[in-house]
Amino acid sequence: MTISTTAMLLVLGCALAFSGADVFRKLLAGSIRPVPLLFALAAGMVPAFLVWYLLQGAPTPAAGYWVPGLSSTLINVAANLAFLEAVRRSPLSLTIPFLSLTPVFTTLLAIPMLGETPGGRQWLGITAVVVGAFWLNLGGESRSLKGAWQSFMEEPGSRLMVMVSLLWSLAMPLDKMAVSEAGAAFHGIVLGGGVALALVLLAALRGTLGEFRDLRHRPGMLTLGVILSVVALALQLVAIRLVWVGFVETMKRGVGSFLALLWGRLIFGEAFAVHRFIAVALMGSGVALILL
Repeated sequence: MTISTTAMLLVLGCALAFSGADVFRKLLAGSIRPVPLLFALAAGMVPAFLVWYLLQGAPTPAAGYWVPGLSSTLINVAANLAFLEAVRRSPLSLTIPFLSLTPVFTTLLAIPMLGETPGGRQWLGITAVVVGAFWLNLGGESRSLKGAWQSFMEEPGSRLMVMVSLLWSLAMPLDKMAVSEAGAAFHGIVLGGGVALALVLLAALRGTLGEFRDLRHRPGMLTLGVILSVVALALQLVAIRLVWVGFVETMKRGVGSFLALLWGRLIFGEAFAVHRFIAVALMGSGVALILL
């Protein structure tokens, strides 16, 4: 599968923006609770995508848009809610590593859904990135594959996070179908608006709308987080029209995991460990195999 320079730059920009958004989300997590924070990031994207859509002349989406477009929106809602439930039930160190499975799930699902079949070298690269990312994210008592398997079998949050990984992987091929029928701007409006609406309804049902008062805190940092989220999603929706979706997800995981290590040291004062350097090297070799 040939990857053009333009597609490569779009995917790299997407990965960088998602990594930056993750940093701001972590910084904001101390003052804004999860549901209002996710709402702000989703709802905040809608005006930007709306302006983009209007600048394009507000084209009418094709009839073929609605099934994949709404399906992706519902899946993203379910995945975000399941993510929150997973980290509520179990420690982050025992749940987050399972998100490293997304490149494999995405690539597998894209074969029947989009007809995108990687070659042997690409599969080897994807495997290297997944193993490296998984190892990089293992923490505490689970710094081994045996410990990760035990976590999967014993921790309800870990099993739920595998489902989250599968849901997000399913959304990517649907996004590609939707964008081909309506464009990135319109789909961005539907995604952001749909997730935001679902979170408001969830808070109303739970009687926790008062939590949205948290959004008064740190408005400047929240705005920067929204901007990076807009850039990340916009670049992703444009990139998936040009390149196979498994590559996009693999690059997001590989680059994002490396930058998480870097930001953790520079911003949050987290210590380095030898296994982290080995994991990053493994991911880098995986990306190189895909690009060769």
